[in-house]
Amino acid sequence: MSARDWLSISGQAALEVVAGPIFSETSDELGSARRALEWYPDDVWRYVLACDWIRVDQELPLMGRAADLGDDAGSRVIAARLVCSVMHMAFMVERRWPPYSKWFGTLFRTLAHADEVGLAIDSALRANNLAGRQLGIAAALEPLLRRQNALELTATTRATIPFWDRPYLHTDPVIIAQLLDGIVDPSVRALPRGRGSVDQRTENVDVLVDVNARRSAVAN
Repeated sequence: MSARDWLSISGQAALEVVAGPIFSETSDELGSARRALEWYPDDVWRYVLACDWIRVDQELPLMGRAADLGDDAGSRVIAARLVCSVMHMAFMVERRWPPYSKWFGTLFRTLAHADEVGLAIDSALRANNLAGRQLGIAAALEPLLRRQNALELTATTRATIPFWDRPYLHTDPVIIAQLLDGIVDPSVRALPRGRGSVDQRTENVDVLVDVNARRSAVAN
């Protein structure tokens, strides 16, 4: 499959093929499909992970800027989006397909880093102030970066750094650069920065359940 074919596969669509027991099979057709869809090719994996870090990088400072404007509701909404991106990143780091929203949190709790990451994101969601939200998101990213480093996808020690001279955080840009610099396949290197897989581009159910709509969503 092409890189864009891979990006058009939602986690739920993959799970509908690869998850669960096989009770009877008279050919290897299903087994072959399962092996083919087990996980992304390494370069596509790097790209999708980089897109998660980019998404977090873009919105983490905005959470603080909204709070400083007195928009606590807006800051909380951004915090919730960041938590969703961090949870998606946790699935990606562990090479696990994420399910649709009903089961997203349930399956997240089965991940190897669920306890540490989960405590941090729970604190971010419950925090009544910006400091608590920032610290929660930052703490959730640290074990994911350590796992990435252990997989030799990245080699840096800080998940977040100060946002220039402002009192906010953003992700260390070295992380994104190292993920993208490790991509060898020219077709993956040519993909637009930050747009990612269909799961990263939309939560619209009518798109995610329609294979042709998913392909259209990642066409550019």
